[in-house]
Amino acid sequence: MNKSYEKIVLIIAVLAAAGLAFMGFTKLSAVAQDFVSESVSGGKNDTAVAGADKLAATMESMAKPALLESAVIDETKRPVDNFVGVALYAKKPEGNEIAKPVDPILDPPVHPPIPNTWWLENNVNLGFADSPARDEDNDGFSNLEEFEAKTLPNDAQSFPGLINKLQFVKQESIGYFLWFSSALGPEKYQFKIAQLPAAFEAAAQNDKEAFLSGSTLQLVRTRDYIGSGANIFEEGPYKDRFKLKSVVAKEVTNEATKLTSTVEFATIEDLSPNKKEAFEIPRAPKTKERPATVRYDRTAVLALNAAGEQGKEFKVTENTPFALPFSNSEKKYLLKTVTANSITVEYKDASGKTATIDIKKN
Repeated sequence: MNKSYEKIVLIIAVLAAAGLAFMGFTKLSAVAQDFVSESVSGGKNDTAVAGADKLAATMESMAKPALLESAVIDETKRPVDNFVGVALYAKKPEGNEIAKPVDPILDPPVHPPIPNTWWLENNVNLGFADSPARDEDNDGFSNLEEFEAKTLPNDAQSFPGLINKLQFVKQESIGYFLWFSSALGPEKYQFKIAQLPAAFEAAAQNDKEAFLSGSTLQLVRTRDYIGSGANIFEEGPYKDRFKLKSVVAKEVTNEATKLTSTVEFATIEDLSPNKKEAFEIPRAPKTKERPATVRYDRTAVLALNAAGEQGKEFKVTENTPFALPFSNSEKKYLLKTVTANSITVEYKDASGKTATIDIKKN
């Protein structure tokens, strides 16, 4: 039984091996049929990519910017945007109306007096309700101001006259009371001076008279009696500031009493570089007359709301030149006068003529 079993197993193993060998042989024949080997000489095994010779030219063309010719439309011969056609705008509807399209060339101006073509030529969007008030280049001037001045709204270096953006913030003043106090014979005169507090100018008339009555006034006296042609003060803050030019007697009629009297008047020359002027003061003026003889050294605090100077302040003394922008070396403007509420500036306009402008505070 054992010997028969062994023979049976051996026969089965031989048959299995023969079957596997046969299956392998048939599979190999099928693969060989799928991958038929052919001769290279026939050209069917050429590995070159079709159109490869055009690759270099294609890459070169892609490296160049695309140039699109702009078309034109209708009788106006206006250019058409190659991507979106013409710019689209619509009028703001009223009530239940349907928004109507706007032709920026043929229709009336959207923002009078600025013509629609101005917006297109300067590449500025006219589609905002406040387009005229906008400042495209942040130079401090609106589109409307640039249009009126014929400057470029998209160029921060092109702007209207800066004088139009000059602001008077406030004044800083120092008042002084120069008093022709006495005389000692011919050509011998004495003067006094007092610097006044900042609040003096805004004080009421009665308060000014009380302050100048002499009881609380701190006066600096001329050291010696002086004659015509001499500097009045030889020391202190007003040293060499004033010169006595002359003293003359005049007949003066009192408006209240209608009485006429003789009063000596001193003609004083202010030697300050920004003054260079002469003025008269009476000898020993009455208390009510004294406020009218007070004089001021004034400085204006200014600001320029344009040309990148926004938020900056600078000071200019009355009757001195200054530049706009303030950092400019060429001082083309002259601060003629300063008051508590306004300034007057003198300058050359675009045509070279001398012009003046009054600017109120704030």
